[in-house]
Amino acid sequence: MSLITVVGMLGGLVLVLLAKRVRKAAERLLADERAGLVGPQEVARARVEQKRRSLRLGQGVCGFMGILLVAVLGRAAVSGEWGGTTTYYAAVFGVLLVVSAVVLARVAADVRAAERALDAPGG
Repeated sequence: MSLITVVGMLGGLVLVLLAKRVRKAAERLLADERAGLVGPQEVARARVEQKRRSLRLGQGVCGFMGILLVAVLGRAAVSGEWGGTTTYYAAVFGVLLVVSAVVLARVAADVRAAERALDAPGG
């Protein structure tokens, strides 16, 4: 198993664990909101902060995918081996990077909209 495969698997595991942590925080917020423990303004602020955390996680995912893609292409350039495995890894990491970037753009737009709604009078 190559170092890139191991790093990719470990990085993916870390990202999954971070995503679960963000989701659990959202579930706690929803439970507190339903129980009436937090007010609407607090909920709005917490949701904006949750969206910011999701944005940072998305930035981490994009950065990680970019690093893996550069590592694969760099290894191929140094070794001169542009075989099937390199093509496969480059395609997988490239597609994941593009998908991550598209989702990141949507999350960034969502964060901006949530911040505008929070800053709006009566928001």
